[in-house]
Amino acid sequence: MKNLSLILVLVFTSVQSNTVIQDNKRTEELDRYWKALAKTAKAGDFEGMRSLYHEDAVLVKEDTTIAISEAFKFRWKKEILEVRDGKRANTLEFRFSKRVGNHITAYEEGIYHYTSVKTSTGKSLGDSYIHFETLLVKVNDNWLTLMEYQKTEASEEEWAALK
Repeated sequence: MKNLSLILVLVFTSVQSNTVIQDNKRTEELDRYWKALAKTAKAGDFEGMRSLYHEDAVLVKEDTTIAISEAFKFRWKKEILEVRDGKRANTLEFRFSKRVGNHITAYEEGIYHYTSVKTSTGKSLGDSYIHFETLLVKVNDNWLTLMEYQKTEASEEEWAALK
């Protein structure tokens, strides 16, 4: 019985260790995903940004849902191309309060900070902190957003607390 207990402890420890390694790998991969998303926003890379979303992705707002493809077409494309053309400058940063998943799925929530400035005048076109939730799936070794829920405004204090 003593040997069985030792074996179970070793197996459990091995499983825990493997889970931590998988969690760390997933988190590192997702950190690269979020950096890539921020980079596309800053560069005005429309196709690059679109490639980070699943073709069936959904954008959720407090009062509606919309296919991400429609959001790109009718809401985001103009602004992204203005960045590309030097008419505006955007920044996008993410901080997280919850990150769970496995090797092919992830749920992340936190706050993103978005700024946009008209380059010709320096006038602020937006500076917001937004609570968000995102579901991601790994397809062909690439993480893609499947659902983005832009919830409510966050405060700078809430943002700072997520450092």
